[in-house]
Amino acid sequence: MVLEKDIPKFVEWVGPAFFSYLLGLAVFAVVVGGVAWLVQTVLYGPMAAGDRVYHGAVGLVGDLGRVSWRRVTAMTRLAVKESLRKNVLVALGLFAVVLLFAGWFLDPSSVNPGRLYLGFILTSTNLLVCLVVLVLAAFSLPADIKAKAIQTVTTKPVRTIEIVLGRFLGFSAIGTASLLVMGLAGWAFVVRSVAHEHLLTQEDLEDVAAADGSLAGYRGRTSFRQGHRHWVELGPEGSGRTDVAQGHRHAVRARESADGKRVFEVGPPEGLLEARRPLRGRLTFRDRDGSPSAKGISVGAEWGYRQYIEGSTLAAAIWTFEGIDERDFPDGLPLEMIIRVFRTHKGDIEKGIGGSVRVRNPRTQVETAPFYFTAKEFTIDSIMIPRQVAVTSPEGGTRQVDLFDELVDRKSEAVGPADAGGGGKGRIEVVLQCLVPAQYFGVAQADFYLLAGNGSFALNYLKSCLGIWFSMLLVAAIGVTFSTFLSGPVAVLATLSVLLVGQVREFLSRWYESLVTGDATIVPGGGPIESLYRIITQVSITLELEETPAVLAMKAVDTLLVSPMRLLAAVFPSLGSLGTGEFVASGFDIPLDLIAEHSLETLGYVLPCIVLGAVFLKAREVAS
Repeated sequence: MVLEKDIPKFVEWVGPAFFSYLLGLAVFAVVVGGVAWLVQTVLYGPMAAGDRVYHGAVGLVGDLGRVSWRRVTAMTRLAVKESLRKNVLVALGLFAVVLLFAGWFLDPSSVNPGRLYLGFILTSTNLLVCLVVLVLAAFSLPADIKAKAIQTVTTKPVRTIEIVLGRFLGFSAIGTASLLVMGLAGWAFVVRSVAHEHLLTQEDLEDVAAADGSLAGYRGRTSFRQGHRHWVELGPEGSGRTDVAQGHRHAVRARESADGKRVFEVGPPEGLLEARRPLRGRLTFRDRDGSPSAKGISVGAEWGYRQYIEGSTLAAAIWTFEGIDERDFPDGLPLEMIIRVFRTHKGDIEKGIGGSVRVRNPRTQVETAPFYFTAKEFTIDSIMIPRQVAVTSPEGGTRQVDLFDELVDRKSEAVGPADAGGGGKGRIEVVLQCLVPAQYFGVAQADFYLLAGNGSFALNYLKSCLGIWFSMLLVAAIGVTFSTFLSGPVAVLATLSVLLVGQVREFLSRWYESLVTGDATIVPGGGPIESLYRIITQVSITLELEETPAVLAMKAVDTLLVSPMRLLAAVFPSLGSLGTGEFVASGFDIPLDLIAEHSLETLGYVLPCIVLGAVFLKAREVAS
């Protein structure tokens, strides 16, 4: 899973975020007030315009303080009934059709079928729910105004803020009900689609003899299901596990049948629908000479998320893990990793690219003998670092030591005085190297982690649906706001435009950071003028330009051009940042800190939209 930035703790995030939000809200209020004053000035003159804007703001504050939730509830029921009369439940039938025919186009023999099915279901659910709510929110109020049905409401003792709030809550209720039905149906579809069984009989296995001629176990292959089969290695008692294929494996155990024969039972797939809780570390590199390096090697990829280390050299990627506690890992360290391979020549495709992992004490530099593996691209490799490991001595020999006694550093200043003295939490390093000459391993900081536990997949799926719910609330709020002063089709286009700009918010932020810091690996290619210069001169975006005065001036102008774009885009909501489907599809537990941050961000956009919609609706004087 791609994780370009660490997820901050909620308590660390909420303070600066709230301050930035208040600052942005104040600037936005001043801008809206200034625009309103200019419009009123053209119509009534500057003095009268100031008086009208002032009384409008005071009246709005008074309306906010006198909101009747009884009237809001009545408006909400009216919006729900109106939505049902428009046959909004047709969307549920459309979703059912999508599920019926999805099996024709989704390949269960793909590299990771769980990721495929989850990505499809969550994307389809998000699209349908948000689309239904957008159409309702954008067309409902303009239709009532055109038919003059709104006058029946506005002539009653109902404030505009209550009308807007009631519409928002009513459409959100419809969206929530639709999301609940689609979410349950989607969950059942995914669980049923990835479930499969393999058969394993005595005839599929062959005996494996030990050095003394005794039976060491069995080796064989399972039956072929959903485009794959598994190699199996069992102990002499007949229990064990299959190898990893298509992102999952199976447990195998033997039992005696009623007629006295040995029967092998292959369990359900493990690894497809999981909620891993990773403990991530900090990544550093060593170059081909073994010297410390800030980054790995660039292989020419435009996206610099992953850095590469060269094979059969001293180049290495080193992760430092903090907070290692023996109580959390009593059986050893379960290490999981995602590795990309860059080949300079084809080599032996069937054999794969070999690598090694060593565990090291960051203070004493005592390290284990290497654990060898073959990189499996597009899937998760796992290595269990046992409690008893072999470490190399300066004389060249090896000795058996306890992992937590010798390799976990509990005495450094980074650990803290409370953990000093050989107990509590500590640090440890994991060193990755590529063993094949002229081949490269590509890694990022989030690609290596220690498996700290597993959560509930059902609960994780529910948390992902919360991300869809947040997106739906934003769409409803923005759609209702635009519908207060625009026609239905124009309100739809305006809402989509706002959401489209929000989708590039993160890119503009990284683009601006790249220009300010001069780090072209964040966003290669530079600003608009530099990009034009590269197009004309045919210079690749992966190559650095010579820092001449002209180039420096060009980059300075680019920074000035991108700055207002970045500030403007920061105002727009990003539905992409609210989505957490990538966590579920990749099998990672969604942190509660992220859910809390998304909930406050959604609330921070919804409230101003409702207030702004009330202002626009009141300015139209629809009851006159």
